[in-house]
Amino acid sequence: MQNIFDINQPNQKLDHKIRYFKKNLDIQPFFLLIRPDNNVYKNYQIRENFKRALRNLTHQGLLNIEVPWSDNENWIDFMSDIKSNFPDINLGSATIINKKSIDDSIKIGLNYSMMRIWKKELYLYSKQKNHLLIPGLTTLKELEEAVKLNSKVIKIFPVKDKEYNLNINNHKDISFIGAGNISLIDLRRYKTEGYDGIVIGQKGYDGKVFNPIILKWLQQNNDR
Repeated sequence: MQNIFDINQPNQKLDHKIRYFKKNLDIQPFFLLIRPDNNVYKNYQIRENFKRALRNLTHQGLLNIEVPWSDNENWIDFMSDIKSNFPDINLGSATIINKKSIDDSIKIGLNYSMMRIWKKELYLYSKQKNHLLIPGLTTLKELEEAVKLNSKVIKIFPVKDKEYNLNINNHKDISFIGAGNISLIDLRRYKTEGYDGIVIGQKGYDGKVFNPIILKWLQQNNDR
C-alpha cells in the first residue's frame, strides 16, 4: 500500500498553492512583514486605525503581507480579522518555529508561512498538512537538503550571512526571496542578483507607521 505522504509524489493541492504564491510574487516582488504594536491586538480603536492605514495601501495595490506568529488567541483573532477584511491579499505567517504555529496558520486559512531558520521536520510536517511553508536558510548544506525535499520557494535569511558558496543562480527552478534588514530601495539590487523578491520588515513598518516609500512605490508600479 502506497504511503499517502510521499515527498517524491506531486501533491496537487500544495502545487496549486505554490503556483499561486509564485504568481503573486511575479506581480509584486516584495513581502511586507508587519509586526504590529501589542495594542493592535487588544484595543479596538487602535486596530481600526491600523486597518484604515493598511486599507490605504491595499487600495493602491499592496498584495503580499505576512505577520509573525504569536502563541496566543489575540494573534489568531487579529489574523482572522485581517483575512476577513482583506480577502484579496496574499496573507501569510512568519517566524514559524513549531507545529502549533503551522496548525494555527492552517486554522485561519493563511496562504503560506515562512520559517525563520531551517527545520526539516517542521517542513515535512507542513507538507503533510498541505500547507506551503517556505524555508529560511543560509548554508549550502541546508539548501541541498531543501532541494532534495522539492522545495520550490526558499527564503535566504539573514541574507547578509549567506554562505559564499551558496549560489542561488544554480537553481533556476526555485524562487528565492532575500530577507533581513532590507528596504524597498534594495529591491532592484536583489533582483539583479537573481532573487525573485524580498521581505521588508521594520524598514517598511515600524510597529506603528507604514513607511511612505511603500505607498510611493505602489502608486508608481500598481498595474493590477
